[in-house]
Amino acid sequence: MGETNDDGPTYAAPRHLMHLLGIIVDQDVDGDVRGTITVTPHLLGADGNPRLAVVAMLIDALGGLRSITAADPDWAFTADMSVHLGASGPMNHLRADLHVRRRGRRTLVIEVELVADDERPAGRAILTFAVVPRPEHLAGLDVRTEPGRRAMGETDEILDVDWLTEVGATVTAPGVVVVDTRREVQNTVGALHGAMHAALVDEASVTLGQSLLGGSCAVTDLHLAYLDLARSSPLTATATPVGAPSVGDASFGAVIELRDADGRLCSHSTTRVHRVGADR
Repeated sequence: MGETNDDGPTYAAPRHLMHLLGIIVDQDVDGDVRGTITVTPHLLGADGNPRLAVVAMLIDALGGLRSITAADPDWAFTADMSVHLGASGPMNHLRADLHVRRRGRRTLVIEVELVADDERPAGRAILTFAVVPRPEHLAGLDVRTEPGRRAMGETDEILDVDWLTEVGATVTAPGVVVVDTRREVQNTVGALHGAMHAALVDEASVTLGQSLLGGSCAVTDLHLAYLDLARSSPLTATATPVGAPSVGDASFGAVIELRDADGRLCSHSTTRVHRVGADR
């Protein structure tokens, strides 16, 4: 969720992909969190809804914030993410409401309800965190967790390109996406941010879908398991179909593996890819 520098740990780099969503956070006295983003054209997928990559960053950023108080005095790292998006239609704002469903000795589970324009259900998500002793270099991490409303991130940067373009990933073949790590896409321990795994999975799935289904595609369902810290560049996400889609199919399942430069498997995902305009 952040980085370290010579002055000590900070929550994230100024132009971190988390900050560029413009998340507005509301936190209550019990630590529960909700967050809202303004949905601009830079955040949309081919279906006119926020891309799964964007939704994953929203819920992972908020989940990380909620985990700080829920896991205290320990720390928590995202271990597993499941996202299911509904056909909510065009929206001006997307809100995520987070609730802690379990705080065990070594496991934290947070449920997320997604709402479009404060009225329409837009999807659900589950985040599972591994609770660990707080790393020494994060002992002095300054993260605001007091009740109230505030912006997530102190930055005047304006997103003037598609959010996923900002990742700097390169599609080398249908279903294959490569990226180099840098502080703007890293977490508190210098590895690839959890939501950035989802962003690469989203892009790999979409490009594979475009090749197999012959049209614009969007990802509506994701299950992502984090297996190892992704540090060494380049990182490569490779999507393969589950079975072979037949002519006329409107959707298919995919498996995506993200590996680092040493070939280590860092995350394993499954997605559901839909051709835009087809019934789900």
